[in-house]
Amino acid sequence: MNTLIEFEAQRLADLFMQGDTLSIHLFMDSMSMPFDVQEKLFNEISALKNLDHQQIAQVIESHGQSLIQELYRY
Repeated sequence: MNTLIEFEAQRLADLFMQGDTLSIHLFMDSMSMPFDVQEKLFNEISALKNLDHQQIAQVIESHGQSLIQELYRY
């Protein structure tokens, strides 16, 4: 997991704890995340029992390209 994913996960954890839906979507938009992926990510994070940034990072990675880049060592 890279530093950017960890930062995004921590920021999303903070925003989810605040319950600020608009800021959550604005932050995901700044991550250059497509709207359909934003909705999936929002739903998956909302379903987590604990807003642990490690779990959120895994959800982000499951919907992103970073995992492919790490596999190919770019």
